[in-house]
Amino acid sequence: MQFHLNYKPAVSLKKIIHEDHVLLIGSCFSENIGLKLSDHKFKVDSNPFGIVFNPSSIAKGINRIVNKNYFTDRDVLQYDGKWISFESHSSISASTKEEILNTLNGIIDTWHEKIKSAKWLVITFGSAYAYRHSAQNIIVSNCHKLPQSLFEKQLLEPTDIVSEQSALLKILHQFNAELNVLYTVSPVKHLRDGVVENSLSKSILIQSVHQLVKDNKNCVYFPAYEIVSDDLRDYRFYESDMAHPNKQAIDYVWKRFSEVYFNEVTCSINERVMQIQQAFNHRLFDQLSPTSIKFKKGFYEKCLALQLEYPWLNLKKELQYFNIYEN
Repeated sequence: MQFHLNYKPAVSLKKIIHEDHVLLIGSCFSENIGLKLSDHKFKVDSNPFGIVFNPSSIAKGINRIVNKNYFTDRDVLQYDGKWISFESHSSISASTKEEILNTLNGIIDTWHEKIKSAKWLVITFGSAYAYRHSAQNIIVSNCHKLPQSLFEKQLLEPTDIVSEQSALLKILHQFNAELNVLYTVSPVKHLRDGVVENSLSKSILIQSVHQLVKDNKNCVYFPAYEIVSDDLRDYRFYESDMAHPNKQAIDYVWKRFSEVYFNEVTCSINERVMQIQQAFNHRLFDQLSPTSIKFKKGFYEKCLALQLEYPWLNLKKELQYFNIYEN
């Protein structure tokens, strides 16, 4: 008996390889894929200003980076003893105004260079709902647990999302003509908005992304939302909160992602990297026993062979761990 569709997205002609620099921006689901890429030794960076859910804030953050539109005093505020910005996640804070400005503007400088040289930018939309700070009349990336009365919740319109993202894609193409933009919609359910409201939100995001892909040659769509919601389609594949896909679901999405965007060489490297990673994560009871030394020597040789074959892989920590000659 078959319990899911076994849906396989169309294989992409554009491939992601280990030599590519991959950037990810958006919801927490993008971080899950980012961790998968990082574990397989891809060159990855994610979420410069922290997790962001709505398309408008994602576009604003990327525009800031590309245009080097630095943060100033008016872009930060002090709340509950910390300096924060409405354009960044609550994980980014400081004890002084100078410190938060230096942190945020340092991110702009660093990520300006990253986007300039990157081959892929993965943008994951989480929700079409956004929060507007009433006094400042701006959509915020994060409310930082300020009183709800300060904000107005609004549902972004597909036309506005498409317009804002299309302008962003044009700027990105001018800034880095080699950059491929890969859109996804997060399968994480925003149940706090409501069941019906979550479905409405996701439908707006999906409609917007498909219009963007239709209108712009330099972007593609990966159906992460459909794979979890329509292919697996079972709460066995969610965490206990019934909102976040669990490890099994993330592994399944990764498998499909690999089939779509990796060639045979990349898949082969991934398999060899995972063998090394599994051995690296296997904690030996007695590091000096003959069995442990033989184990480490074998994987040191595998690791060294892979490093020599593909010098751009970062296997420094694994080589150091398995090297019995220096330990």
